[in-house]
Amino acid sequence: MRGVEAETLYDVGGVRLRRPFKIRRLGHFGYNCLDLDGMLRFYVEGLGFIVSDRSGKMPSRLPAEDQAGLTPAEKLLHFTRFSSDHHQLVFISQKVWDWVGQSNGSAGASINQITWQVGSLAEVVNGAEWIWGRGERLLRSGRDMPGSNWHTYLFDPEGHINELFYGMEQVGWDGASKPPEMWSGVLNERPELPQRSEASELAEASRAGVDLASGHRPLPEPGEYEVDGVLMTRPFKVVGIGPVSLFVDELDQAEKFYTGVLGFTVRQRVEWQGHRGLVLYSGSEYYTLALYEAGLRSALGLQDRTDSMALGFQVANYRQLRAAVAHLIAEGAEEVTVPAELTPGFDYVAHLRDPDGNLAQLYYYQRQCASSDPLPGVVSGSASEWPVVIDAPSDVFGGQQFLGPWQ
Repeated sequence: MRGVEAETLYDVGGVRLRRPFKIRRLGHFGYNCLDLDGMLRFYVEGLGFIVSDRSGKMPSRLPAEDQAGLTPAEKLLHFTRFSSDHHQLVFISQKVWDWVGQSNGSAGASINQITWQVGSLAEVVNGAEWIWGRGERLLRSGRDMPGSNWHTYLFDPEGHINELFYGMEQVGWDGASKPPEMWSGVLNERPELPQRSEASELAEASRAGVDLASGHRPLPEPGEYEVDGVLMTRPFKVVGIGPVSLFVDELDQAEKFYTGVLGFTVRQRVEWQGHRGLVLYSGSEYYTLALYEAGLRSALGLQDRTDSMALGFQVANYRQLRAAVAHLIAEGAEEVTVPAELTPGFDYVAHLRDPDGNLAQLYYYQRQCASSDPLPGVVSGSASEWPVVIDAPSDVFGGQQFLGPWQ
């Protein structure tokens, strides 16, 4: 893999960067599930994720005899959310994934996607071209439904599927997702630019007689817990996702990919019982992604199939963190001790084992890091005199990210 040439800079929204995209945040994540019913109970009934859509398109690709052996839950992909993003956690049957993954070598993986949001559709398209030009392994580019997100999928050196995406569908106050009549199907080719806006798609569907309010809408549950002034169905609220923690066989090679290709920066190197790791960031969080040597699996008592050490879930405050851990343990969850050396940047953090053996990392706070560079000087004068393209501050695009499509 060739190194990034320092003199090669790209115009990203008028700012010069070393690659034609910038990862802003973790958007969503997907598990391939051995116990799909149990996983849905843990994350939907337990952690409070909301089912935003279900789709049978991927399971329907299996031969009829294989489909007949699936449970009702396994015949569907389950898209879930905790906020307005159409989905932030996706669940697929391991049986379905293994059959579909035969063609690309991903069969057996416990993770089906790690998805990073960039700032625009142009960054997705130009980023895919740049990644392809470096000789990296792309899976496909296009657009998926449900969710309406334009994207490109690529493999890291260990076979983990990473996704760059722009503009996730946003679910409003009524909780309804887009109706299936607006699903365009999976688009498996590089999109031409420009593309029409979401507003244009909605207008066209309305003119065609589509009932825009007919999408999937979950039934609300009555609240019984008083949570900081609001009656809730559980004594806490998940308000954030991440960081992602991955096991890798070749740590140095994985580091080169996530720094050289995807643009993460190493925050800290860690070690426990002779096993190395590192934590990386893309914004102001202490870390967004962690990479650990695969030998840590057995040292932590985790299953050989687990590709991820943990997936983080932030709750609204410290009081809710204590309540969440107590509530989930009372519901049967098992707490697992993870050494503090492996999770820098947190104060109070708990790890609970889900039915498939993955760890859910619960916390209320992660250290936020400001740039160590001097404050930039304010440029006065007329905007017409400003340069067309500028050099990037070290923390550019590192703050809060706009979630949905631009229009």
